[in-house]
Amino acid sequence: MQLEEWHLGEGDSFEERHLANVYVPHLEAFRSDKEPDRIERLRRVYSLAQSLFLVVEGRRLPRNVVVALYDSKGQLTVTFLDQNWHEFLRPFFQLAWRSEGEQGEGVLFAVQQ
Repeated sequence: MQLEEWHLGEGDSFEERHLANVYVPHLEAFRSDKEPDRIERLRRVYSLAQSLFLVVEGRRLPRNVVVALYDSKGQLTVTFLDQNWHEFLRPFFQLAWRSEGEQGEGVLFAVQQ
């Protein structure tokens, strides 16, 4: 979904709200086989970023906009569907990562190719 298309919508339908609630991007973490709590940490980060987005924008974060989250040695990489979403969502993920005791500057962003 393009950012411009999202802004033109008239609101969240019941189906869109449900799908946004059940969607989780691909989660991967360095050494997750030995430290399984790192995947749960990524779930919390994504959930908090969604909540912050809902509070600020008054709408749910559309599903599939965030493609993946990757945690490697305290550095979070967030992969987005397109460049516009990357710029728009940057602060939400930086704040969510800081809530886990990490530096907001430790968040990298990528766009799906």
